[in-house]
Amino acid sequence: MTARSKQELERDLQAELDPLFYPSSIAIVGASQNLVKPSGIPIALLTLYGYSGKVYPVNPKYDQVGGWKCYPTLADIPGPVDLAIIGVPAAATMEALRQCAAAGVKVAVVFTSGFAEVDESGRKVQDEMRRLAQSSGMRILGPNCLGVMNLYNGSVPCFMFHDKPSGLFYPEKLSYITQSGGLGAIIYQMVLQHSVGFNYFVSTGNEADISFAEVLSYLVERQEVGLIGGYIEGLQRDGRLFMEALHKALQRRKLVAFQKVGRTAAGATAAASHTGALVGEDRVYDGVFKQFGAVRADDVEQMNALFLLHAAGRMPAGKNIGVITISGGGGVVVADKCPQFGLEVVRLTEKTQHSLRQFFPPYGAVANPVDLTSAIFTDQTLFQRAIRTVMEDPRVHMGAFFYNLLMPDPDAAQKIIDVYYATSKPLVVFTWPTGQDFAVEAREKMIRAGVPVIEHVPSGLWALAALADWVKKTEKAGAFPEYRPGVEKQRALEVIRRSRERSLTESLSKEILRAYGIPVTREKLAHSAAEAVAAAEEMGYPVVLKVESPDILHKTEAGGVVLNLENRAAVEKAYDLIIKRARSYKPAARLEGVLVQEMLPPGLEVILGMKRDPIFGPTILFGLGGIYVELLKDVALRVAPLREEDAREMIAEIQGKALLDGVRGQPPRDREALVEILMRLSRMAVELGDEIAELDINPLILYPEGEGAVAADALIVLR
Repeated sequence: MTARSKQELERDLQAELDPLFYPSSIAIVGASQNLVKPSGIPIALLTLYGYSGKVYPVNPKYDQVGGWKCYPTLADIPGPVDLAIIGVPAAATMEALRQCAAAGVKVAVVFTSGFAEVDESGRKVQDEMRRLAQSSGMRILGPNCLGVMNLYNGSVPCFMFHDKPSGLFYPEKLSYITQSGGLGAIIYQMVLQHSVGFNYFVSTGNEADISFAEVLSYLVERQEVGLIGGYIEGLQRDGRLFMEALHKALQRRKLVAFQKVGRTAAGATAAASHTGALVGEDRVYDGVFKQFGAVRADDVEQMNALFLLHAAGRMPAGKNIGVITISGGGGVVVADKCPQFGLEVVRLTEKTQHSLRQFFPPYGAVANPVDLTSAIFTDQTLFQRAIRTVMEDPRVHMGAFFYNLLMPDPDAAQKIIDVYYATSKPLVVFTWPTGQDFAVEAREKMIRAGVPVIEHVPSGLWALAALADWVKKTEKAGAFPEYRPGVEKQRALEVIRRSRERSLTESLSKEILRAYGIPVTREKLAHSAAEAVAAAEEMGYPVVLKVESPDILHKTEAGGVVLNLENRAAVEKAYDLIIKRARSYKPAARLEGVLVQEMLPPGLEVILGMKRDPIFGPTILFGLGGIYVELLKDVALRVAPLREEDAREMIAEIQGKALLDGVRGQPPRDREALVEILMRLSRMAVELGDEIAELDINPLILYPEGEGAVAADALIVLR
């Protein structure tokens, strides 16, 4: 079979999933006349949404279901079937799918549960589904899924019972993908309450065949899609396709936001290197989202606020916020939270403050937050003028209005609506839940008019900040480097072929780094104390001695490292001591000698690493060395290949980044050298990704600006 290009694969995916979203005919296998059962709900929904294609209920018990002729089997249907809904019991599901494949069905949506999510026997049946999809070419969504909805054409092969939404201010805005059917249904209803509508909704379930990444890739290619949300528990495959889809979305200014759960899931517990221990599943997802411009939300409230602000279409030019409040305390509540999300409550210009003073009471605050005080009771147009004035300030990129809907002004909602549309910058109205009828009515009136009303201040501020960060990210969505393997890879492979061990010794690991132009210590392997002395005198004192053994990965724990040796006698003594300690630490260890290294001058210790993630491929890690990596785990993570901007973002992301700028009289460190080494490590990770499982450069000694960096120790674990 001829290998297909990336463009051909993309076209094939679009063609394969088109019948899922735009079927000309739908069969419901196991159709029920009970329209509140999962196999009956699609009948009701297809009618409610006005689906214009052909509908074929399949059940030998009935002659008619929902007004459509019912067929005993799929084989009895007179025409082709694009999509089949499988709503039969788990024990009958595989036979139904085989009949679908035999009938030429293009896509099957399996509602039925009871497979990999239950036990090992269910997993085996699910694996059989995958094999059937691969051998027949029929794509399968699910099992254990809610189905799919296309709000454009009324194709809703789905059993999420709901009314058809109407009167939405922002209809057909959001495409949503969820790995949880139940939570997905709740999110669907919650988003609609903000007057934001869906265009596509997909529940992927157990993903026996069609993956989350494939659906994402399909939606990104749709011209009408501009906002994509999702709920992720964990990708099972197609990590590279997932990242490619995110990159395309960013380049095309399509916002993608996920609620990825599992932040506390245990990472790699049996890792051979520091990198392996630090690169847990959630860290990798976090790095991928940051690298490819996907917004990560912690909860549903944050997601809903972000969807609403994006649907409103007002993109912030920065993160300076103007806060207007009818309560001094309310202003403090908002202002206190802003720094948490990187928002700056910027001081208003003198011109703006002067304008506010013209109509403010003398005790009102005009600097920011702007406090209207109790004067609102006597002049209920005050807030309109205040909001308009603040939002016109050139320093302000976005606004927050803290308002009590229980204020005695029946026309307040309309006034807020009017002033919202009098400005073009993002503006959020913060209020709080209340059961008072007129307050509920006022809130609903504003929402139906498209005004972002948010009842949870932290979620609204987070969404404003996230939107501003995303806008900035779209402005530098550059291309990723493509490497042409050359002499570097050839030299590295020669080193790998020389070793019969899974874990390379330090000297062999450094040979590979050296092949890719990463600076390493001058060193020589000695097999006797005399050879160690000769090597030390050749490179010059002081020197370091380290045990060289494929069976001792962490040399310090074995007492196999002696530093700062100043003369011949010290080297001879250290050689014998290291051999003795190594044999005591691990009697069966194979000792290949002692590595004699130059003693590097002091500098800032950092750690660089690489680990191959089973979903996303080779990942690159950066952090500060010493206590920062051992105890604080202060690291940043991205996926190879890196762009230069990715390397710089990693350096800027760690909490201890101030140490690179120089503190307490220390000079700034050579960031440019660090960026260059990260880029070289990225190339190595891509070109040797099939060979290397884990890699540590720990520590890399970083020197002052212009003086470079040197790898003092390294460990490579092969796949």
